[in-house]
Amino acid sequence: MRADMPVQIRHERKDNMDVQRKRNRCALAVIVLFAALAVFFIMKKPGIFAGKHKQDIITESTLEKIIKVSDLSVFETVYNGVAQVYGPEDETDFYAYYEARVKAGIDLKEVDIVMDGKNKKISVTLPAVKINEIIVDESSLDYIFINKKADNEMAFQRAYKAAETDVAAEAEDETAIYELAGENAANIVEALIKPFVLQLDAEYEMEISLEDGTKNET
Repeated sequence: MRADMPVQIRHERKDNMDVQRKRNRCALAVIVLFAALAVFFIMKKPGIFAGKHKQDIITESTLEKIIKVSDLSVFETVYNGVAQVYGPEDETDFYAYYEARVKAGIDLKEVDIVMDGKNKKISVTLPAVKINEIIVDESSLDYIFINKKADNEMAFQRAYKAAETDVAAEAEDETAIYELAGENAANIVEALIKPFVLQLDAEYEMEISLEDGTKNET
């Protein structure tokens, strides 16, 4: 965040993050519910486990098939910011106010699962959280021109590009996004795997770790 950014914009971003945390908790509950239902119906499919023993069913490859689909967006927040648009000599041509949505998540294909049949333990390591998508609201763009000559047909394209760059830098430095996305990802992966494991062998324990070392034992 630039030092010359208006104070009211700084505060607005903080308020948006607090509100978005509450919204994402509600969204997470819905995702977890649907994930659990999906696993339930998969397990109930006639003949899917016919003739198989528990030790043959609970394998790393089986669990990986449940979760490894694609990128999973697990957190979304809204940014209201001001981007500086520079001229050819690095002077400020104008300021562009913008609103943008940022989505963060993990790549489920990179989830690592290790099973310890002897100790009845499943260790799941989640990949690092990444920014999946940045969407700048085109209709939100507004300008304050310093260089009047910059007020031309190229202003929109320059403002949009500057806004994307600005929000990407902001999101990269916002640790709360990565922390909350990591927590949500762990909860969702647990909701996908745990019902399946408990149905087949309730003695198993599961440990979910993030690449930063954070652990969640269940």
